[in-house]
Amino acid sequence: MLAQSSVPVLVSVRRPMNDHESMTVEVNETNETRHLVAYETDRIRDTLAALPVDTRVPLEMVRLSSRSNVWKVVALHGRRPQRTNQTVSTAE
Repeated sequence: MLAQSSVPVLVSVRRPMNDHESMTVEVNETNETRHLVAYETDRIRDTLAALPVDTRVPLEMVRLSSRSNVWKVVALHGRRPQRTNQTVSTAE
């Protein structure tokens, strides 16, 4: 079963992308921790790989398994990542 965000969810980078292309983010609204392990496109993966800790960015994600906390990013919203206390403006 895949659960998908119907709208972008604002997350903060807690652990940047590692050599295995996984990273840890926190959903700002719920404080839920999610492990990102797959990316819809290389562009999404490369953009997220460049983000430092505490960057906030809106993402659309699907859960990859009903028994684990691993997610695939299917869309990245915004134009420029910014540091804590600011959000990325949504592209129109």
